Amino acid sequence: MKSFWKTVWAVLVALLLFGVIQGVLSFITMVTFMASFSKETPTTLNDNTVYQLKLTGTVVDYSAEEDLSSFFTLVSEQLGEAESQISIADIRKSLEIAAQDEHVKVLYLDCDLLSASPASCEEVRKLILKFKKESKKPVIAYADNYTQAAYWIASVADKMYMNPEGLVGLVGISSNVIFMHEALEKLGVKMQVVKVGTFKSAVEPYLLDEMSEPNRLQLTRMGEGIWNVMLNDIAASRNQPVDSVRRFADEGHYFDSSANVVEMGIIDSLVYRQDMEHVLTSLAGGKPKMVKLAKMLEVKYTPKSSGNKIAVLYALGGIDEGDGKGIESEKIIKQLNKLAEDDKVKAVVLRINSPGGSAFGSEQMWYAESKLKTKKPLIVSMGDYAASGGYYMSCVADYIVADPTTLTGSIGIFGIFPCFEGTLNKIGVHVDGTKTSPYADLGNLSHPLTESERAILQNYINRGYDLFTNRCADGRGISQDSIKVIGEGRVWLGVDAINIGLVDQLGTLDDAIAVAAQKAGLEGNYAVQEYPEKKDFFEELAEMLEDGSNDDSSARIAAKYPFLAPFIRQIDLLQSYSGVQALCPYQIIL
Repeated sequence: MKSFWKTVWAVLVALLLFGVIQGVLSFITMVTFMASFSKETPTTLNDNTVYQLKLTGTVVDYSAEEDLSSFFTLVSEQLGEAESQISIADIRKSLEIAAQDEHVKVLYLDCDLLSASPASCEEVRKLILKFKKESKKPVIAYADNYTQAAYWIASVADKMYMNPEGLVGLVGISSNVIFMHEALEKLGVKMQVVKVGTFKSAVEPYLLDEMSEPNRLQLTRMGEGIWNVMLNDIAASRNQPVDSVRRFADEGHYFDSSANVVEMGIIDSLVYRQDMEHVLTSLAGGKPKMVKLAKMLEVKYTPKSSGNKIAVLYALGGIDEGDGKGIESEKIIKQLNKLAEDDKVKAVVLRINSPGGSAFGSEQMWYAESKLKTKKPLIVSMGDYAASGGYYMSCVADYIVADPTTLTGSIGIFGIFPCFEGTLNKIGVHVDGTKTSPYADLGNLSHPLTESERAILQNYINRGYDLFTNRCADGRGISQDSIKVIGEGRVWLGVDAINIGLVDQLGTLDDAIAVAAQKAGLEGNYAVQEYPEKKDFFEELAEMLEDGSNDDSSARIAAKYPFLAPFIRQIDLLQSYSGVQALCPYQIIL
């Protein structure tokens, strides 16, 4: 019997060891495979290549996570799955490659469920227009159903196709704000706010049950301004009167028959997806060889090379939110200081895509930018938004370029202090204590602010606002009183901001780079280098393994239950409020 159990245990141990060894070997195999993938293995294109640019997922400015993201993008493409993100930087590079490579005969915009802000749509749209102008190659678009964002971008195509049973989601712009004041009252929570700025509406959801009139005014203007830019762009590209495009939305033709959509000139032809190959064959001069984004980025390509560099530094997201995402002021400061000392970098373009955040972090970055500016030109390119703290970062620049639909300004500051006294009373919890000084327990969440505490905090906020407006006045060469008139926390569109002196030019990141080259006196003799630099495979894998336990649960919930996304965003904003905030609460998605 002993012999029997010895044999059993030996077999079990052997199986266990085998499982462990097999797991280790599998992991090594996977790492080796991915690592080999991360090495540059240029793709060679065949004749009759069609670049199939799939407009799907969420559009972002830039991702420094090159290797793994490229790997998973390629896998997703092979499996026919939609990409979760598509970066404008990757689109820019892929279009440059496709424009130069003689094997690429057609650009095929394959539109799916695309989500993008207005400014991102403009950036992508203008990159495609640049491709058309420089390459002289045909551009066609197809969708089973066009989202509003996809249609705006794809309207630049020479010809637009749609499934006979498809829809065009051209419906207009709406803005909705979730108000939590009544719910907080029922829970016994009182939100105590100190702020400067009549239009500083980030705190309204916690204090009111509907929009204030100033907030309604700015949201109405933002919606109308974005809609007018869209209508004019689409009308010009489709060779249609603006009123005709507007009528499509105003009269609710979204659910019309596809034949009527063609008759109105919104779409050119109706084709089933499986028949698009015939269309592409005629344009490509033979059976098309389809190449998607990830593969196009692997094509051997020799970008402009020079000893002179223009650095494009991306600053994306909320400022110092404390979750490892968004703009970490310390990292941006280190990068700015390095670029300032790099003699090969002749000018810096700071690409800002931020609603703001920490006023303290904004001031620290402002100082680093002001030091860099003494050594070389500093140009700001505004993306979807560069508002509040994002504008704080922008105002010091030598020159500011914004997209027409960029959300900017929002020059104002607030502090928010929740009081849970009512909540504690509801559940029978009471707090008592002692203190040596009147303000020793300032910030205690169990009792409301006293009048003197509120006065101290308001004075602190006022000083912060005075510093903010002074920075803007110095940077823009405008009196501080004039800045205060257009400040008050009001959010402006790029098309309005240029008329009041907050920006210098309407345009894209490419336009900002051209301005930087001109101010540095480079006249075309330069290369563009993006920062932060792309992470290699092992750096990214290590970060993924390290952060695996800190999964962004709110993002996962929002992805699974989209109808909860507005509520989750509001809760995330509330959780991020640490210290005095220079923050714009809006993000417009088409």
